[in-house]
Amino acid sequence: MKVAAVVLTYRAVSTGRVGLLRSCVESLREADYLQVVDNGSTDGTRELVKEWGGVSHDAPIHTSGHGNNLAARVARGSGADLYVFSDDDMYWRPGWRERLEAWWSEAPADLAMTGCHIEPDFWWNKITDRVVCGGVPGLVRSSTGGASWSMPADRFDVFFGPCGIWQQNQGYGDVMACDRVYGRGYRIGQIDLATHKGQGMSTWGNATETKYGWNVDPVMALLGGDDGNHS
Repeated sequence: MKVAAVVLTYRAVSTGRVGLLRSCVESLREADYLQVVDNGSTDGTRELVKEWGGVSHDAPIHTSGHGNNLAARVARGSGADLYVFSDDDMYWRPGWRERLEAWWSEAPADLAMTGCHIEPDFWWNKITDRVVCGGVPGLVRSSTGGASWSMPADRFDVFFGPCGIWQQNQGYGDVMACDRVYGRGYRIGQIDLATHKGQGMSTWGNATETKYGWNVDPVMALLGGDDGNHS
């Protein structure tokens, strides 16, 4: 199985996140194909990414949805069997690839996408079931944040569809995309492979942690394990 990982970044230089970006990229080296996508930064991030062989754009839109759609096109062009999409502030723990492949090897046919970091229980991502696939415990949720999506190539269209992710305005494009998946009769999973190191440092103006906190302990209890490294 060929695994492609695409990291989405934006304004990493001016927001002091270059260290997080480097850490994220290094943690994804288990992938066969690894690419960094800059969402049109003008603070030096674009130049840094291009030095690494990554890609950027000159479009006037910089919403996370726009970046997600660009990352999706890059991943699809890799010819991989399994796609991983990561924000630049994620840390993927060693062995993530083996566990992710095991999960997808036994995932039910109606599972369109799986998020790879555990989130607290919010009103928009309710837990509806607990499942184990390939020996990996996971949850079925009404949505999972766009910071750590994964999906097999043959389910790409189920998730992104012909229109991609909502990108005209910054907001809840990831939640809307998950809603669309459920509307098509599919489900969304969530497993514990990565840690959101930059939680509370969003370059998109995401104030989830400020408004609601970020306590994953109750969810980890439902999942059935905790390695003590979740934030």
